[in-house]
Amino acid sequence: MIVAVIPAKKDSKRLPNKNILRINGKSLLAHTVEFARASKKIGKIIVSTDSDEIAGQATGLGAEVVRRSAELAGETPLLRVYEHAWRQLGEKGVTHIVGIQPDHPDRKINPDVAIEYVIEKNIDDLFTVDRCGRRNGSLRILSVGALRGESYPYSASMMDDCTNIHSLYDYFVAKRNMESGERINIAERELSSESPVFVVAEAACNHMCDIRLARKMIDEAADAGADAIKFQTYKAEKLVTKDAVAFWGKDTIRQIDYYRRLDRFGMEEYAKLFRYAKKKGLIGFSSAFDFESSDMLNDIGMPVFKIASCEIPNLRFIRHVAGYGKPIMLSTGASKPAEIDRAVETIFGTGNTQLILMACTLSYPTQQQDANFMRLTTLKHRYPGVLLGLSDHTEPEENMVIPSVAVALGARVIEKHYTSDRTMVGSGHFFSVDPAGMRKMVDNIRITERVLGDGVLGVADCERKAFSSARRSIVAEVPIKKGEVIEFEMLGTKRPATGLDASMIDSVVGKKAGCDISREQQITLDMLET
Repeated sequence: MIVAVIPAKKDSKRLPNKNILRINGKSLLAHTVEFARASKKIGKIIVSTDSDEIAGQATGLGAEVVRRSAELAGETPLLRVYEHAWRQLGEKGVTHIVGIQPDHPDRKINPDVAIEYVIEKNIDDLFTVDRCGRRNGSLRILSVGALRGESYPYSASMMDDCTNIHSLYDYFVAKRNMESGERINIAERELSSESPVFVVAEAACNHMCDIRLARKMIDEAADAGADAIKFQTYKAEKLVTKDAVAFWGKDTIRQIDYYRRLDRFGMEEYAKLFRYAKKKGLIGFSSAFDFESSDMLNDIGMPVFKIASCEIPNLRFIRHVAGYGKPIMLSTGASKPAEIDRAVETIFGTGNTQLILMACTLSYPTQQQDANFMRLTTLKHRYPGVLLGLSDHTEPEENMVIPSVAVALGARVIEKHYTSDRTMVGSGHFFSVDPAGMRKMVDNIRITERVLGDGVLGVADCERKAFSSARRSIVAEVPIKKGEVIEFEMLGTKRPATGLDASMIDSVVGKKAGCDISREQQITLDMLET
């Protein structure tokens, strides 16, 4: 008999009561019992615990309970816990113990496949590892011999790249994976790795606080095929000190003088612009740079928030915005890995896991050699399952292909600075794309999406005609008489692929012909003596 043992002690130093935390209305313990029960090879489920509450839950879930002592509930190797449970069973008839830790609820491994592998290969100790090869507790299968310590066990590993819950952050990652996955909804528009790329026209304050120009920009962005238009919302006095000097372009003016010219839109203007954008088929939103602005935007129902790269260390502000419970696009320009970690943990710590991480270079404009789109690959590995995007500051080039490179690397959101007229002054017009460039960019992104495909290897439907006509079959190079032993020199391979595949030529050589075969005739199995 194969027995599942679920170790579920009461205390956890880093995350109290983690085994009974709930995801999708069920405790981690319940998810684990259900996982074990789904196996066709596990004959009994045991919960090993020192907790009355966990024991009660386990019994209610139909599992048997083994009580363990305080000694076994401390920092004890789990091997001892599994051995204790096995001995409590009376040991008879048990061939393997399957250890399943509750703090890996989004596990993907098939327990029966793992058990079959263990039995087939006569493995004594199989354990799971994550994508980096680090051992985790998703699944461990131990033979009785290994529990008894009869011999040095034959070990092996299988990958299960699931969440190992140690902290509240880990819990929220697993919760997101199991409840919504990577899918994020913005104003009824779903974003995911399979959905079309979400194109954001970053209008910033290129409207120059002229409501008519802002509406014109919305019209042009919609005509260019963008999905959303984004602005920037701030009050100069809350953003910079009076002596801060501008850091972009060739300006030497004070930042406060620059921003005072561009901060005159308030609730009324943004409400009108967002309504107008919706009418034109766009999602309107804005980057907020202070608490009052973010509250105002939330009050008028803005469906998504953008947090700029410069706000990455501003954890109090990030926590405030995440608290709205709405999707967040977080730019990561000029940010160290530990800073991004803290920002992500801060967002997830509020229970909001609707996050899109935006690769970005904090330079206006960004030179092509400084764009470093491979950051997308780094972010993908560091934050698995999190949707990625690009906030692109490269200067528009003639063909507008640069953002498409980011799409090929996995970006599902493209944000590009956008203006109605690049010759205008007073804001970021000089490095923004105009409506014609935006149309080119969107078209290139859609072409990129089409040519990327799904990555599946094999014969595609569109290849079948060429597959049949261009591949080769085995043919007779010379006439072959019935009963004659076929030799290599008698055979060749020629199109089309309607006979025996060319890869089978070795299996034909040495066989006797079961009938007369004419020159260039395709060889088939029924022509060969068995």
